[in-house]
Amino acid sequence: MDNRYKPSKFSFFKIYDPKERIIAVAPFRDRVVHHALINVIEPVYDRIFIYDSYATRKNKGTHAAVRRAQQFMQKTQWYLKMDIKKYFASIDHDILMALIRRKIKDNKVYNLIDKIVRHPEFLRIGLPIGNLTSQFFANVYLNDFDHLIVENKPHIWYLRYMDDFVFFSKTRDRLNELKDSVTKLMFEKHKLSIKTKATLLNKNINGLPFLGALIYPSLIRIRTKNLKRSFSRVKSNESKYEKGLIYEDQFIHSSESIMAHIKSWNTYKKRVYVYG
Repeated sequence: MDNRYKPSKFSFFKIYDPKERIIAVAPFRDRVVHHALINVIEPVYDRIFIYDSYATRKNKGTHAAVRRAQQFMQKTQWYLKMDIKKYFASIDHDILMALIRRKIKDNKVYNLIDKIVRHPEFLRIGLPIGNLTSQFFANVYLNDFDHLIVENKPHIWYLRYMDDFVFFSKTRDRLNELKDSVTKLMFEKHKLSIKTKATLLNKNINGLPFLGALIYPSLIRIRTKNLKRSFSRVKSNESKYEKGLIYEDQFIHSSESIMAHIKSWNTYKKRVYVYG
């Protein structure tokens, strides 16, 4: 590395999935740099991530997170689900870089990360949605929090997928106390705000809505709105293929991936109802 690399400008566009998001797409040359960087630092961080952190990690992902949540529900009675308000847009660069400095001792690697994080179009705060580096560093940002919960909260089962996290316990009171302390900790240590309207404290038998699934101790279902959205994507891909906007192999691969995902859960009756 000769320290001459400078990030290029992003291309921005909106998606609705289902809520509006602004996606920042880096040019190809920058994406090559991002992937090369993650290939170098991923092994360093994968060793220090807790077992039950499931985003942007090999052999993890949404399916593994959902099944793990069900395992925790089978040994507890209550859950507390929380997520963070505008997570990517709220990540503080100074806090993130201080966390990264703890593990990345090579100055050239650290300086490259610093250039990517402190992109001219994202001053002081926020990571662009749509970049591999953003996803990875967003996972790093809450790693300390993960360890704090796992190592200091006995009788609490916990897992996280990016900014969605769930606590499980045999008692409601323990989770009720935890809710206030987590909200305070997120703000004081990470300058993050909990999305209070999305906070859910409930019994396991009533089902846990998590990562597009509705999880029960003995059953996992895909939520109806997510199922409809999945079929809409298949139909959209079909339309693009018929118009010549995508190749046949792209259409087949995307559609098979979507169908494989929804067939993973107990969705047969819903599939018949939604798709016919």
